Amino acid sequence: MLEHLPPLKSLLAFSAASRSINFSQAAEHLCITQSAISHQIKSLETFLGVKLFNREGKKLTLTEEGQILAKVVNLGLDEIALTSKQLMGKLEPSLQFGVSSSFAIHRVTPELTQLNERHPGLDLRLRMLSCSDDIPALGLDVFLYDKPIEHISYECEALKQEDYIAVATPEIAKKAETVPIDQWHRHTKFIDLQGLNTWHLWGERLELSISEEDMLYFSHTILMMQSVLSHQGVALLGETMVKPELVKGQLVRLHPHSMQFEQDGFYFHWHKRRKNDKNIRVLKNWLYGLMK
Repeated sequence: MLEHLPPLKSLLAFSAASRSINFSQAAEHLCITQSAISHQIKSLETFLGVKLFNREGKKLTLTEEGQILAKVVNLGLDEIALTSKQLMGKLEPSLQFGVSSSFAIHRVTPELTQLNERHPGLDLRLRMLSCSDDIPALGLDVFLYDKPIEHISYECEALKQEDYIAVATPEIAKKAETVPIDQWHRHTKFIDLQGLNTWHLWGERLELSISEEDMLYFSHTILMMQSVLSHQGVALLGETMVKPELVKGQLVRLHPHSMQFEQDGFYFHWHKRRKNDKNIRVLKNWLYGLMK
């Protein structure tokens, strides 16, 4: 098997260059010259018989073959580095934890004190995620997302499929309860996220027609939540998200019908470098407890 391996110097040079997409930065990282990086990349391309980088002036990009090799080589080197850290006792004790901003603000942050009291050795560094983030590129140890993300460096487990339910404050609910569902619009607005049209889907399943004139749109779930709590209308929100408000009586469920969307829920991802970290299990179990 060893006779089929490329020169290790070339693999290290390729790894550094594929991560930075810049030969100069790769050279600085390895403390060698840029010409040495170019020489090693050329040597590797000759050995493999494929082109690994496209060069257009100063712009550098990985070819399709280069992308395939980079995934394997970088993961392998990361595993070697991780194992070395574990053997030397130098693995970072903190966990870089990514979670969507709405769930982070509304569910995770308020419960962190309880988590820290139960597990004082858990050093959690919270990062809020947005839909525009290239999550695997952030290098997180663990993240919670509303859909599974496939990546060679991460493993994933589904914790819960989310149920979306119609909720409003008791004041709004009292008015809505006096009339049929198709008359709710006379007493309140239907609150939704821009571009999702969940209320229209909800109405279709119940054979109801909801007019655009009766809608109130927001750009973020946090804004929807505040609008509902301010008595501005009825919203379809995740049951997990509104659980504290339902328990406290700040919000009321208006109808037994709920909605689910394919692959929409809570998916727990962890980096393979942390697969034997007991704190990963602690965090997963704690998050699962929040969802019960």
